[in-house]
Amino acid sequence: MDKLVGGLSLGQAKGGEPFFPLGADEDAPALEGEIIYYDQEGAVCRCLNWREAQRTMLTEDTKDAILVIEAINEEQAKRAQTAMQELKDLAKDYFGVEGTIYQLSAEQASIEV
Repeated sequence: MDKLVGGLSLGQAKGGEPFFPLGADEDAPALEGEIIYYDQEGAVCRCLNWREAQRTMLTEDTKDAILVIEAINEEQAKRAQTAMQELKDLAKDYFGVEGTIYQLSAEQASIEV
């Protein structure tokens, strides 16, 4: 979360948003129309949550993180909600961390962090 600039959004790429993939040697900008997670600096995840950016990767120094769980239909959304709550509970039990659950959708496509 500390590496995000201005918040996190989910939506269609305009095309050309900077994206330096984890483990890559060069920029691989977002394609027009693809679904991406992005902030004011560029794409954070491409191909939904399949390709992540080196700029926002977790490191040993990470103190605040966003973990993404996706769902594309109502049945998956119910399972995802259960998984998010379980993950939140485990983070509290094991690490003493009080997490927050955010849900991005077409109706609520951005969060400020």
